[in-house]
Amino acid sequence: MTQLITLPTNWEGMPATFIEGALLAANANPKPLDPEVWLPVLVTGGVDEDDAVSLSNEQTQSILNHFELQYRYIKAGEFQLPEQVCWDEAKGVTPEMAEFAEGFLAVWPFIEPNWAEQTMSDGTMRMLSALITTVMLMLDEEATLAQMDEAGVTGMPEPAALYAQFPLMLTEVVMAADELQQGAAAQAVNPYKEMGRNDICLCGSGKKFKHCCGQ
Repeated sequence: MTQLITLPTNWEGMPATFIEGALLAANANPKPLDPEVWLPVLVTGGVDEDDAVSLSNEQTQSILNHFELQYRYIKAGEFQLPEQVCWDEAKGVTPEMAEFAEGFLAVWPFIEPNWAEQTMSDGTMRMLSALITTVMLMLDEEATLAQMDEAGVTGMPEPAALYAQFPLMLTEVVMAADELQQGAAAQAVNPYKEMGRNDICLCGSGKKFKHCCGQ
């Protein structure tokens, strides 16, 4: 089981359970994103501050090390949620699970636009939708169910069933995001991958590819 993040010395930001969720949201990103974009959320919780938020090098490195550890566990097929935020039907949704969901949703606005730009399979789209719905239920089950009812959403599994499947959803979405990132990286490394020999070269010379960058 993955251990909950140990917070850096003199940490004055959000609690560990919040940060665990926030880092998993960042790991579910289908495009590269500078951590500096979302790191302040781990201190402010997403509330705008008058003064710029800065983390020490020690704090930043500690957080990014855990961020990388999450990713490695997921890639290796060994990821499990930390015990503090695991679903237990006997306990129901705990305050720690709600904090975890709050952290995930605080970072998600930075990630969601990148998914909107992607061409996804129906399976990935459904899994992503189920993941976000489950996180919203974790944060406020009553309000989320009321919103779904008002929107006419029917046929959804019971929240308990979604909570039980959450680690699988998370793994699938992070793996799909990673696959999309790898594809984008391959295109960046070889921008001429889809270029035909007789196509006009991408460099803007006006020449055919075979007479320009493709020589």
